[in-house]
Amino acid sequence: MEKNQSIQFLDDDSSLLQKAEEFLKAIFDQRKHSRLVFHNYSVLNHAINQAKEIGVHEGAGREVMEIAVLATGFYFAGFVIDYAQPEVAGKKQLQLFMNMEQAPAETIGAVLRSIDAIAGRARPDFLPDQIAADATTIVTYVQDYAERHPLLKLEREFMQNLTVERGEWAQMQMQELLQQKLYTGYARQYFESGLAQSILMQKQRIEKEVRNIQKETNTVGNGELFGNIEENLPLRTIQTFFRVNYRTHINLSALADNKANIMISVNSILISVLITFLSYRNISTNTPMILLPVVIFLVTGLASLTFAVLSARPKVTKFNAGQKDLMEIRKNVIFFGNFVTLKLEEYEEAMDELYRDGPLLLGNMTRDLYFLGKVLDKKYRYLTVSYNIFMVGFVVTVGTFLVILFA
Repeated sequence: MEKNQSIQFLDDDSSLLQKAEEFLKAIFDQRKHSRLVFHNYSVLNHAINQAKEIGVHEGAGREVMEIAVLATGFYFAGFVIDYAQPEVAGKKQLQLFMNMEQAPAETIGAVLRSIDAIAGRARPDFLPDQIAADATTIVTYVQDYAERHPLLKLEREFMQNLTVERGEWAQMQMQELLQQKLYTGYARQYFESGLAQSILMQKQRIEKEVRNIQKETNTVGNGELFGNIEENLPLRTIQTFFRVNYRTHINLSALADNKANIMISVNSILISVLITFLSYRNISTNTPMILLPVVIFLVTGLASLTFAVLSARPKVTKFNAGQKDLMEIRKNVIFFGNFVTLKLEEYEEAMDELYRDGPLLLGNMTRDLYFLGKVLDKKYRYLTVSYNIFMVGFVVTVGTFLVILFA
């Protein structure tokens, strides 16, 4: 809901509730806190509408609904006035408002009791207390909990001027969640599973924080590479980096192979033609001077062909051959040349460790990318030599032929 949306208490609001709406809105207008990123006017609207929804399904009468709605509204308004004790501030504002409206003492007492029930200072034995308490629990700990609970952490840090570590915050939230209860039949039927899901989600967060702390401890202790990278760099960025680099290296490898194939084909054809040409005896007898450029090209062409074959020749890099230490083996298990010498059980064990250890996985991919680059470096060095020899040999052959021809 938008912050400027007005509160709709009931379809036929009483005069008291209409004035309460104006009073609550004035509180938020006079005390605008940009640091209240959770307990803002939007959440106040949400909580009151939730109380109204529960009251309707519980068959609450008009008086019960008014008590529950007023308690919910003034409790949330208390966060704007005194964040440390919102129920106390909310009760003071309620008494001020109710005295202005000359409301009955019984009604004031009932609303105050409901506010205490929301804050956990009284047992919600009566229906208005239960409606108000359930509405607050649902809005704070059930609906959109995964998206909204970081805002609650940020708000507490802002308003209480403190910094809460993630692990400590996760434990605090778990304690708060375990203390929550739903009292009305409607809330238990439709929102109890959501509360359980929030508890499960928080438990998973705690377990993740424990694992992260253990990894940080291990990283500090043994200087492990690639530790805590995901904390500072989004996982999607890392994935994009490796995907782009692998694609680039593979394309460069394919390009080198294509260029090597061109050299192999051209030199093979020319050498075959020249050998056939030399097989005619009358050529060497009648024009022996023509043999010099032919021999030059045969030598240079064969050398160029050799380096092209070396460039295109497949070579399987093996780093784990004869390695017995599984801790060392699992550092190089991505490329097939490194794991084909392993037994199936050893390979499965190494991969199991790899999948469970983020830094180890990143290290494997980094090393694989490095050695792929080393292979490319050798390919292109051989290819460069092959093209250079072909170019020089071809130029010398043609030059020698022209000298002989016009000499």
